[in-house]
Amino acid sequence: MLCQTPRSIRNAIIFLLLIFFLTWQLIAGQKHWSNVDYTNRTDGLPKPRVAIVAFITKPQSYIHLGLRNKDHYTRLHGYDLYIDYESDSTRGTTWLKFDMVERVIRAGQHDWIWYMDFDILITNTSTSLTNLIHENLENATMPDAIDFLVTDDCNGLNDGSFIVRSSSRSIRFLDAVRAFHDREKEQSGRSLGDQESMDLFLKSNAPLTQHAMRIPQWTINAFPEEIGCYDTHKMKWAKGMFVVHFAGAWAHVIGEDPTGHLMRKYEPEIL
Repeated sequence: MLCQTPRSIRNAIIFLLLIFFLTWQLIAGQKHWSNVDYTNRTDGLPKPRVAIVAFITKPQSYIHLGLRNKDHYTRLHGYDLYIDYESDSTRGTTWLKFDMVERVIRAGQHDWIWYMDFDILITNTSTSLTNLIHENLENATMPDAIDFLVTDDCNGLNDGSFIVRSSSRSIRFLDAVRAFHDREKEQSGRSLGDQESMDLFLKSNAPLTQHAMRIPQWTINAFPEEIGCYDTHKMKWAKGMFVVHFAGAWAHVIGEDPTGHLMRKYEPEIL
């Protein structure tokens, strides 16, 4: 029996049992980070704070549908939703997206911001944005250096949906894009849009561009079959995908309300 064992042997046995117990506890408590659901974290770490921002500046037939869809998703996942209804951006209405993102960053209440055009439907509301961010950053050599997750379409960058890390470095990136626009306007007289300015800035290989990462279009910016303008992955929207974006519907669908028509057509496909 243990009580009859010499003290040195008894202590050795106790020590080995203690090591076994601690090792077992460590293995049992390990987290496999690729499978962590950041929406319902139980590891004691704070859940990343997410803001979703969008704007609509004109009366449209699909405003209520779009608001309901975005509001439902943010409530389901505990995110915050910010909508603007008028623009005071000096460079033009579409530049409001950068102004909105910067305001949220400066408020210091969130870790990540998802900008989405209003003509986007979230079609799989069970998709966790924080998990999606984590999965994409796993493919980066230096995940902490990535501040922007962006996508292309058949014409290059499409900034109708992009994800931003809430950091001062992200503001410097946005400032650099705006400065690119201002220089181009001063030198050539051309007033570029936000999307073209950002696309050309990313192609400039300026130091800040290393903080942007292109991800597949279908992940956060899928186009439906009616708008066949896909990135190199050539994947159109399919049931179960996260979102569907009706960008430029006016050029692809005949009728007085092409975007509203598509929004209502795809609403029943929401999971």
